[in-house]
Amino acid sequence: MGITTNDFFENIYSALFSPKAFFERQDANISVRVAFATIVFISIIYKTAEGIFNKSILNVSFLGSLLLYLIGIILMWFLTALFFEYIAKIFGNENKFQKMLYYSAFAPIPYIFFAPLNLVKEIGGIGYVIASDIEFLLYFWIIILYVYALSAAYKISFARSFMLIFLPFLSLIFGFYWIICFFIKMRYIFSV
Repeated sequence: MGITTNDFFENIYSALFSPKAFFERQDANISVRVAFATIVFISIIYKTAEGIFNKSILNVSFLGSLLLYLIGIILMWFLTALFFEYIAKIFGNENKFQKMLYYSAFAPIPYIFFAPLNLVKEIGGIGYVIASDIEFLLYFWIIILYVYALSAAYKISFARSFMLIFLPFLSLIFGFYWIICFFIKMRYIFSV
């Protein structure tokens, strides 16, 4: 399956500015190679912009840090898609791992705006406040794109996808609660 450069950049633009339409129309164009290229492209743009703004691009170690960053991002992308695939299987959804890989590749696109915002933060004062507020909105935007990705990959409603995003956090909270309660009960049992 081939994709032209115009299609590649059109996909990125559409995922950023009209995500609902983008994720609804992409079902026929699933390609893990395109998803991989998108993740690599976003990562290189982000890391290079960050290197330019903090002047670390001039260091010899920049290429090594870029390579490590790419490996880490690709691994996290794969593990995130795998995690949601297993969560979906728990709820009886069929295997759609390739779709989840494809759709989730477009969710972190707003990261490319973080490097310039770090430059604005260095201004201090009002620049720091404005950049921090915009970064918060960008994180929310990334979450919304992941919700759209889940919704498109598993053909579930937006609300169910939104709840699926926060399921790991809720599980973690309940897990810590149960562990703490367990040790409190054990202490009580053995102290009597």
